[in-house]
Amino acid sequence: MDFDLFLMICNYIGTIAFAASGAIKGFGKRLDIFGISLLAIVTAVGGGILRDSIISRFPSSLADPSPIYVSILVAVIMYVFVTSKQANASHEKKFYKWLREAYLIFDSIGLIIFSLIGATALADSKLNLMSAGILACLTGAGGGIIRDLLINEVPSVLKEDIYALLSFVIGVIYYWLAFVLHFPRITVFIIVSIVGFVIRLFIIKFRLSLPNMDKRTLN
Repeated sequence: MDFDLFLMICNYIGTIAFAASGAIKGFGKRLDIFGISLLAIVTAVGGGILRDSIISRFPSSLADPSPIYVSILVAVIMYVFVTSKQANASHEKKFYKWLREAYLIFDSIGLIIFSLIGATALADSKLNLMSAGILACLTGAGGGIIRDLLINEVPSVLKEDIYALLSFVIGVIYYWLAFVLHFPRITVFIIVSIVGFVIRLFIIKFRLSLPNMDKRTLN
């Protein structure tokens, strides 16, 4: 398969996953359909817009707005699905527990895929490992940061679990294997994405996080 076609398919998978996670976040904040759609859009394309702006490139999601249309479609479908489930009050608590778990899965898929896509953004320009990691981190975590700011939350990437750091490391490893050591790019993409997804689920399951200020006080 051509790598560009493979990347396009992965981009749509990541868009659907991140749009779903953004919509679920909107459900938790009890937003209307516009707010839910907006969170779906910024979660899905916000990181890419940040990345493209930093590298002085017109945002790809604005040049070709199909990811925005996909995000809106995902938000509307999920809104219809969730509101129909809410009608059955006896299963509402169980349903919301499932919804929270679905959010973590969708968010993890989007994070891994977009981190890897971000690391390829300027592959032809001979990036160094640091810049590849930063672009991966911006693409993978940027949309979530914008989403959290819109709903007046401290971005989760700054205070809990290992999120942005995982994105950075995945981007560095992928770029090193695919563009420095010249292993087959599609094979490396698939392997790194699977390993990264498993690590992300492990982090979630055991609630791993970086040292923070939760149990500290400032005098």
